[in-house]
Amino acid sequence: MIPSFTYRHLPPDAGDNDWQQALPYGWDMPVADDQRLIGPANPWIPTRVALISPALRHYLQCGEECLQRANGPEATISPPHVIILSRAHADVLADWLDKHATVPSRPADTHIVSSSEDDETIARRLQRLCGSKNEDWRHGVFMEVGGLGVLIRGSAGIGKSEVALELLSRGHRLIADDAPCFTAHGAEVTGSCPDRLFGLLEVRGIGIVDIRELFGSNALKARKYLRLIVDLYAADAGRPIGAEERLFGDRGNERVAGQTIPVWRLPVAPGRNLAVLLETIVRQRNLERQRGGQPASPQIARLFSDGEIPSRTDEKPEPWS
Repeated sequence: MIPSFTYRHLPPDAGDNDWQQALPYGWDMPVADDQRLIGPANPWIPTRVALISPALRHYLQCGEECLQRANGPEATISPPHVIILSRAHADVLADWLDKHATVPSRPADTHIVSSSEDDETIARRLQRLCGSKNEDWRHGVFMEVGGLGVLIRGSAGIGKSEVALELLSRGHRLIADDAPCFTAHGAEVTGSCPDRLFGLLEVRGIGIVDIRELFGSNALKARKYLRLIVDLYAADAGRPIGAEERLFGDRGNERVAGQTIPVWRLPVAPGRNLAVLLETIVRQRNLERQRGGQPASPQIARLFSDGEIPSRTDEKPEPWS
């Protein structure tokens, strides 16, 4: 049964006042320690404001069930319940529910808002509106690889869980799957897992597996500094690769919990050993951090006519974990 709901679409030029009017009274009230105020929709984590991206809407393929469970297990978080459909057009709700939903006349249980903004932009706006800037949520698998805290991201079905299993079999450790929470402490960002999901990993075709039972307690870690984000994407997605990307890898930066975190984008194709490639990225990143951000070795520097390695302005020395 579809819960009763209200619905409003916000245009691209909507400001903070428009968002405040669209959100129900009390949406920013504090929640318990084991609950989230804002985060991606997850049926196992109580979340007052649940964000649902286009990829998640496509993956779920069931708007009715998702509306029922987007804010987590029933009756575990106090109202109001808010669902935000990101990167959406005005008719997204009807399309998503396949026109099976109608707006009931009884008081609404859930408040649905759609916007053309992406998850990250919406989350930052809501955190600013409620005065919380030091907590952030990202979808992906957060692991300790070679002593480095690495968030592995990518679209549904790209192979994140398979890479995580391979890394676990190679002695690395799982921190959080699906919904890691990142909190800023000064200049550092620490990632951890909600209690009810700690030690669990969802693998397509297998289901939810208990990592402690399969690999032992040493395969788990409670928290870790976030040092790197690795984005997995399909090699045939048509992403252009320039000269600098061929020399130093496809890189960038992203703000997480108010801090800048380096991003490394890795193409996925049949036959590529992603676990080995990810380990190599971590080794490279650790070497660069030891060199104060220098992205290449003296051996590579000899390839350039002046013997100098081209500098990268977005790199800077980092403290060790």
